[in-house]
Amino acid sequence: MPAGALVGLLGPNGAGKTTTMLLLATLLAPTRGRAALFGHDVTRERRRAREALGLVFQEPSVDGLLTVRENLAFALALAGLADGGAGGRIDAALAASGLARFAGQQARTLSGGWRRLLDIVRATLHGPRLLILDEPTVGLDPEHRDAMWHLLDAERRARGTTVLFSTHYLEEAADADRVVLLAAGRVVADGAPAELAAEVGTLVAEVDGPGAARVAEALDAAGATVIARTARGVRLGLRAGGERLAEVATPERGVTRLVVRAPSLDDAYLLHTQAARAEGAA
Repeated sequence: MPAGALVGLLGPNGAGKTTTMLLLATLLAPTRGRAALFGHDVTRERRRAREALGLVFQEPSVDGLLTVRENLAFALALAGLADGGAGGRIDAALAASGLARFAGQQARTLSGGWRRLLDIVRATLHGPRLLILDEPTVGLDPEHRDAMWHLLDAERRARGTTVLFSTHYLEEAADADRVVLLAAGRVVADGAPAELAAEVGTLVAEVDGPGAARVAEALDAAGATVIARTARGVRLGLRAGGERLAEVATPERGVTRLVVRAPSLDDAYLLHTQAARAEGAA
């Protein structure tokens, strides 16, 4: 991953996202293969690898009995940075994150959103070269989610921090520099979000109703790709045959809803992960 890049790790539950992050964080030993951070093997050079890391996992890890400021001071002490400049570093981080007004409060008195922001601040306070975030926005309201991404963008601009994150909110990954899609423990797609979306087709048709399968069959000869099948119908990627869509997708043919739009990362996600799961089931 290039320095300063924002990289999204996406996939359904059980795909291997958290396992990958635990391996990179040196918290889980690989049973085969190799992983390295900045040239340091995560198994043989764990300490050197950890020096470059900031970690935020799904469950908040701040100490609820310590104040907000004490949590940050403790983080700096663990990183070996509890020197004369620690107070200034903490003050700057509190101001930038909006946590300054809570500095003297016990962390357990904060809302879930503010605790998550404290997690992010604590993980970035020592200036890591790589920040690993496992579903950091789960349960956050839009306001705190926006505040979290603002903090991360500022960190990348100021220090060139590389950010690797997983999420089930695909819109969060749309602005990433690179997206890696996992399914059943393997990489099924890897590239920039726009590139992955373009692989789906030039247009996407969402077809609902009992006639949706027949529409897919009628457009198959024209090169339509089935992105996903749902209880309501089918989602198709089109590179050609768009002119036939109006002919075959009619109420008379059992179509209750038809939407034609540009392809998205969500479409690429469904195309690759559903295909991988279908292969695994076979």
